[in-house]
Amino acid sequence: MTTASTTAIVGALSCQKNSFLKTFNTKVVSSYEFIPPLTSKDKQNKKSKSNKTKEFGVEFQDTILFPEGGGQPYDKGTITILPENKVIEVKSVLRDKLKAVHLVDEMIEPGTEVTLNVDWARRIDIMQQHTGQHLLSAVFDTFGLETLSWSMGEEINYIELPEKINDELLGEVQERVNQLIVEGIKITVVTPDQHGHEVDVSHLPDDYDLSKGIIRIVKIGELDANPCCGTHLTSTSQIQSIALLHQAPIRGGHSRLFFTCGARVANVLRKEHEILRNVATNQLSCAIEAVGEKVELLNLNTRKSNSTINALLKELAGLEASKIYQNFKDGKKVAYVYRTDLPDYLTAVNKELLNLINGDDSSVDLSKNQTLVLLHGAPSNGGSIKITGPEASSIQTELKSKLTNLKGGGKGTSFQGKITKFEKGELESVLKYLDSICT
Repeated sequence: MTTASTTAIVGALSCQKNSFLKTFNTKVVSSYEFIPPLTSKDKQNKKSKSNKTKEFGVEFQDTILFPEGGGQPYDKGTITILPENKVIEVKSVLRDKLKAVHLVDEMIEPGTEVTLNVDWARRIDIMQQHTGQHLLSAVFDTFGLETLSWSMGEEINYIELPEKINDELLGEVQERVNQLIVEGIKITVVTPDQHGHEVDVSHLPDDYDLSKGIIRIVKIGELDANPCCGTHLTSTSQIQSIALLHQAPIRGGHSRLFFTCGARVANVLRKEHEILRNVATNQLSCAIEAVGEKVELLNLNTRKSNSTINALLKELAGLEASKIYQNFKDGKKVAYVYRTDLPDYLTAVNKELLNLINGDDSSVDLSKNQTLVLLHGAPSNGGSIKITGPEASSIQTELKSKLTNLKGGGKGTSFQGKITKFEKGELESVLKYLDSICT
């Protein structure tokens, strides 16, 4: 356990000097009600401020709890008030220019002696991910592929690369990073003077005062040197392992390469294996090794089934359209089709009917003489409606009087609308009305 005696700035915090400290004695320098900057949502919602629980910002002479920054999340931990040993949870740690601000639920009197305790499981996990990213990016640098950005997730992280990486190179990088982990390369933090080379500070936050602050350069042996404020491991061996997972294309031809490090590798493997085992055993009734073959067969059968269903759907729609067409030729002016499901069926009926109309010289004409109503939906799900024909205006007016939640529009001989919900008895009333005008 270490005792603080001087006020430290971000860049020279004890957590940055020795990222393996787990407990630390220090004193409260200041404590105040913390008012976070208003977000765009806060500005729109005037009540949001009054609904929020009060938070207090606490600054110490020094800290082992890292404030969020540099792509690294904040540490979590506790404050033990001395000598009564009252424990207060640290909700988050933020950087305010050169100061580390610890957010808690109550005020702590300045001058109070405390012991800080870091959530070590979270800290070591974060260090494995962050140092792992440095190592991974360093290896990609050797192939001329710069890391454009990165993000640390709860389980999986990603780096953004300027292009999609082929499988051969991914395999080579995967092997290389894990070999460097096995080699246990020393990781150190130096200042620009100690580094002896020009340092790119373009990625440092705009509000970090370089004239008073400290630039830290994280070095992985002679392989890599990058400015970074985060907490890091002291050897590549402490990363344990890095697993490259998959890629996702993004803007400008760039690629996000997803990866995970350290203890997370085993956790992700165990989770994914359990999912695969469950699918194999409970869904497909096969060995894990046969899942790919089984899924391929299922997809093939599904495509065949869908093809059969579509053919039958078209055939039924053709029969329905022929019936409507004949009724129109026999003098009926209005027809409707209603389905609780399969909205595609209504589209198919409409298409088949238009084909019949366009292929004949009869008086059937949905723009002048006849009107077709297509209604889809169920009381629990809402639905949709489409009206085509000279009676569209009068029918939609009547339907709007019967359907509270009908929204839509159209011009002249067409109307199209959505019903977000059928109120009690509305669907039955609409169907009764449509029956009455189609007789």
